[in-house]
Amino acid sequence: MQDILNKDIPLGGLFSIIYRSRNIYLNNSMNTTGLSQGQVFALITLSKENNITQDRIAELFYLDKGTVARAVRKLEDSGYICRTQDPDNRRAHRLSLTEKGEKILPYIKEIANKWDKDVCKGFSPEDLDKFNSLLRTICERSLLSAMEVPGYGDRL
Repeated sequence: MQDILNKDIPLGGLFSIIYRSRNIYLNNSMNTTGLSQGQVFALITLSKENNITQDRIAELFYLDKGTVARAVRKLEDSGYICRTQDPDNRRAHRLSLTEKGEKILPYIKEIANKWDKDVCKGFSPEDLDKFNSLLRTICERSLLSAMEVPGYGDRL
């Protein structure tokens, strides 16, 4: 494979490049659906854990509530999810997939899985297991490091 990256790019820069290139891939691949990569996380989460609150999605992905609210609003306006008031908390809303949301999931998962497969091509299952383990450790340490900074909790 051709070496197209500068060797001096720091770890954070590499993560940024991966994040941005994946977003471009997902957005371009899903342009006929009216969905963007910013909504995929909510749909896939609801496919695994239906009838959860917006706050729960924010917690799972360490996102601020405004980001989740915007994604949810677009998904609801497009008919992919429905929002109902939580009977235990009038200020909270429970989210669930609509029939339209259920129907689009296989397509979304296929696109996301293709990206995963393409970027991991040539790695053995053992290498991928080790990589995922290392990446989770880096992710956890990154979160712990960020949590030490004053005001971090204000963003969630």
